[in-house]
Formats: sequence, C-alpha cells, structure tokens
Amino acid sequence: MERLLAKSNKIFNRRSLSNKILFYILLCSTFLALIITVLQLLWDYRHDVSRIRNNIDQIEASFLEPIAASYWSLDEDQIRVQVDGIMNFPSMKYVMVSEGTEESDAPLIERGSLDGGFDIQREFELVFEGEVVGRLLVAASLKEVYQRLMEKSVLLLASQMIKTFIVSVAILWIIYMVLIRHLNRMVNFTYALDFEGQLIPLQLKGRSLDPKNPDELDILTKTINDMSEKIHDELEERKLANQRLSQEKEFSETIIESSSTIICCMDEDLAINTVNSAGEKLSSTIREDLVGKNWLDIFTFDQNSNALASKIKSSASLQEHEIPMNTTEHGVSTLIWSFVPFYQQGQLQQYIAFGYNVTHLKKIQSELNALNDSLESKVAERTESLEKSNAQLAEAFEQLKQTQNILVESEKMASLGGLVAGIAHEINTPLGISLTAASFLRDQSRDFDRILESREITENDLKEFIDGVGESTDLLIGSLNRASQLVRSFKQVAVDQSSEACYRFHVADNLEQVLTSLNHKLKKANCNVVSNCDPELTITSFPGSFAQIYSNLVINSLIHGFEDWEGDRKILISIEQKEGKLFIDYSDTGKGINAEIAGKIFDPFVTTKRGEGGSGLGTHVIYNLVVQLLKGSIVCKHDVPQGVQFLIELPYKE
Repeated sequence: MERLLAKSNKIFNRRSLSNKILFYILLCSTFLALIITVLQLLWDYRHDVSRIRNNIDQIEASFLEPIAASYWSLDEDQIRVQVDGIMNFPSMKYVMVSEGTEESDAPLIERGSLDGGFDIQREFELVFEGEVVGRLLVAASLKEVYQRLMEKSVLLLASQMIKTFIVSVAILWIIYMVLIRHLNRMVNFTYALDFEGQLIPLQLKGRSLDPKNPDELDILTKTINDMSEKIHDELEERKLANQRLSQEKEFSETIIESSSTIICCMDEDLAINTVNSAGEKLSSTIREDLVGKNWLDIFTFDQNSNALASKIKSSASLQEHEIPMNTTEHGVSTLIWSFVPFYQQGQLQQYIAFGYNVTHLKKIQSELNALNDSLESKVAERTESLEKSNAQLAEAFEQLKQTQNILVESEKMASLGGLVAGIAHEINTPLGISLTAASFLRDQSRDFDRILESREITENDLKEFIDGVGESTDLLIGSLNRASQLVRSFKQVAVDQSSEACYRFHVADNLEQVLTSLNHKLKKANCNVVSNCDPELTITSFPGSFAQIYSNLVINSLIHGFEDWEGDRKILISIEQKEGKLFIDYSDTGKGINAEIAGKIFDPFVTTKRGEGGSGLGTHVIYNLVVQLLKGSIVCKHDVPQGVQFLIELPYKE
C-alpha cells in the first residue's frame, strides 16, 4: 500500500502532464456528473409531480361521488372519514368541502393548513343526482418533493464525485502505466543523451526493441532511436569533417607557405591583404610592411600599371600575364601572373593573384633556343644516316622472314620425312612376313610336286600340303592387308600434309590415321595413346593441318617429354564440339616443360635440344597452323600436376 501511495505521489507530482490530465479528467467527470444529477433530479421531479397529479385524478375518480352522497345526506362523520382518507395521499396538504353555492362558499369540513400557499390544487363540484350540492378543494405542496430532491441531489453528487475521483485516479494510473511512464522514460533518455560516448538505444520497460505488432509507442521509440543514431552519426561525420577541414586548412597553409609561387590576396583597389613567404622573399620586405600597400607598387614597374589595373578589374579572370619586376637583390625578374576574383554571395570580396617566377626558365629558354639552332644541322645529318640504317634493317628483316619461312617449310618436310621413315619401318614388317610366307609356300609346292612325280603320294602328304598352304595363305593375306592399310594411311596423311585443301572429314578418322602412321615411334617409346572423340564428329576444314598438329604434338611428347623418363608414359587426346567451337585437349604424363622457356614455347627456334637435332620450330608450326590458318587459339599449361597440356580452340563449321 505504501509503495502504491509513493507511486501515486510520483505520478501526480513529478510532471505537470499528469496533473493536467487529472484536472481535465476531473473537470469532465464533474461536468458529466452534474449533468447526470440534474437530469436524474429533473426526471424524479417530473415523476413525483406526475404521481401527485395521478393521486388527484384518483381522488376525483374514487372520492368525488361518495363525498357528494355523504354531503347530500349531511353525514359529516362520513365526510370527515373520507376527507381524512384524502389527506393520507402523499404530499396532500389541504382538503376542504364547502357548500359551493354562489351566495356562500363557507367551508363545511377542511383538513390541513393554508400557510404558504400550495403548488398544485384542484377544485371539484360535488354532484348528486345531477345537482351540484357542494365543492371539494384539494391542494398539494411540493416541499417534500423539493426536500427529497435536495437530499437525493446531495447524495447523488457525493456518490458521483467519489466515483468520478476514483475512476479518474484509475484512468490516470492506467494512462501512467500505458503512456506517462514511457513518456517520462523517453524524456529522461533525451535529457541523458550523450552523443560523445557510446550510444545506448532507448528501450521501454516491458517492451522489446523489435516487437512483432508495434503500436504508436514502439514506433515513437524506434523513431527516437533512429533519430538519435542519425544525430550521432551526423555528429561523428561532422567531427570527422571538422578534423579533415582542420587538416586541410593546415595542409593548405603549409602548401601556401612552402610554395615557391607567390600567392597574394588583394581588395578591390589592389591593396594587399595577405601574402605568403614567397612574396616576402622575392620583394625583400616583411609581411607586415607589405599589408596595405598597392600590389602594383610592389610587384611591377610596368609603365602601363593603370592599364593593367583596369584590365584586372574588368576581366572575369586574367590568366598567365607576363609582368617584369625590379628587385633590389635579384635585379629584373619575370613573373607569370594569374588573377582570380573571389565572390561571396554575389559580391566581389577580393582578388587572388598567383605569381610564378620564370626568370630562370627564361634564361634556360634562351639557352635552349641557341642549342636548338646548333642542333638542327646535327639532326639533319643524323636523320640522313638513320634513313640509310633503316633501309638496311628493313632489307635484313625481309631476308630474316624469308629464312624463317624456309625453316618452317623445312620443318614441315622433316616431319613428313619422319612420317615416311616410320611408314617404311611399319610396312617392312608385314612385307617381310609376306615374303617369308611366300617362300614357305614355294618350298611346299616344290616338295609336293616332287612327291607327285614319284607317284608315292599319300593321304597324309596331301593333308600336310593343304594345311601348310592354308596357313601360309592366311598369313600372307593378313600381312598384305596390314601393308595395304599402312600404305593407305600414309597416302592420306602425305596427301593432306602436302595440300591445303579444305573439305569435310571425320575428326576421329583423321586422328586415327596420324596415330597409325606414328605407331612405330609410339611402340619404340613404349607410349600408350588414349583418344576420346565422337566417331560421327565431322568438320569442314584443312585435314592436313590437323594431321600436322597431332603429329608435331605427339613427336614433341616423345622427344622432349618421355626421353629419359621412368614414369608413366601416356598421351591423352580429347576432342569435343560445343557452343560452335571445336575443343582439342592434348596432354601427356611426361616430365613437362622447363619454366624458363614455358612463356616463349611458341616462339620460333625455341628448343631444349639445341645442337642435338632440334630446330625449335615444332610448336611454332603448330601455333601458325592454329592461329593463322585455322583462326583459332592455343594455350600451353605447364603448371599441371604432371607433364604438359595444350588446349586448342577452333571455330567449328559443319
């Protein structure tokens, strides 16, 4: 209870907003209570008056005829009983029964008092058998009604005020719990905001910073947090901006003071306001003495100074105007001046003059002019000799290009010669086997002919002869077929390499023909070739160039990659077509390429077999065929885990 009272005192006394809310709540509640009380009393008053009038109507209906009958029979006792019955009605103050004639209206029987008058009264005629025998006056007072209404109004007002006060306090407590305390926390938060230190966000008691269903207080809290964060950020940015401005100011002052360029600020009359140290040094006058003096008197002795002043004032900006200056220490100096007007709010504030001392440059320029005059003759002589040298170099370059083309063609022919030697070696084997089989067949024929002449032939001799002939014939046919296949492959490769004909061919068959022609070299090097190419893949191009590329790559792998190599000897060739391109991926598992020549592998005459029969044109021929003839690209990757890899990309045309 004490905590509740303390809390209530805190509510009512801490901020005027609570008092204002309580005042307006009490004022409105009191006004409503008064209106309700007045309406209640008015309703009760009308109800009581209506009840009195109803009672009088009931008297008229119930007592008028009996009293008239009693009055006719002069039964006063009965009249008194009847009058007393009327007086028993509420608020009934006076009842009188009179004769009711025009000559006399004296009361016969009356009850009550006439003091103070009456609020409601009615007079009835006592009629018996159609004849008026007397009159009945009934009067009622509203004093009791007023008294009762007064007491009720006091009770109603007291109860309404107590209820209003309790409700007001309860409403104020609810408002405090729902609104005022949060507003107080917001006020305290704004009072305690410190943008210099760490910014702590505002959080209301019993509420989260990010509610699922935010109300106005949550939105206001978020707005205050966003505003404080924005102010904090803006203050930080302003601090940084001030720091940068301070640094830039110091930096600018340092540059201005250390600059060899004269920087001078002047007013509209060209009187000096400020000048940097370069101006002091050149004029041999301290800064304090220069301030206030006319710029024309210090930095120029031009006879047309007035015209110069008019030109400065009339021009929006005067740039690179050469003006001589007479100094006591340096004699006559030449300066290039630029004048820039500085405006503030549309009004001219001052002129900023930049003076560059070009005296030394002027001297150098004159020396250069003299030197140029002397050099012109030397340049003419040198030009003539250079033209002769260029002509000789151009002739030598043409000879070098012709020599290079001859060497490239020699490399191609050497490659073709290698193919011829390989084919000759390959053909020699099946031809030798064929010769042996033919010799054996001839010997068998002679022996059989001799046995046949002796007429001593047996079934066993005939069977042996037939078996030998069959075996020799099979061996002879197989060897000759092998030789025929080698001849066809060599013929195709030789024709393709010696011709630049362009036609459609199967890529896989072209590769297989080259590998077949190099089979003896691959066997000798104990190298295994794995190819992956769609047998149905065709292309319209130069098959001889493709064969030359495959042949040079394989021979390079055999000579440079697998020589003195104890590791796995394998060549992988993958060919595929996608996205309008033909991709050839060639790699081997040899010892790779030396890093010293990897970057210039496609240059002519680059080889590791210099003096051992290597020309250094193998990869150069490949590059020329791929790039120049086939309009593709080739990349050599020497940083693979093992061996070397060539990636060839060619345009695909069906």
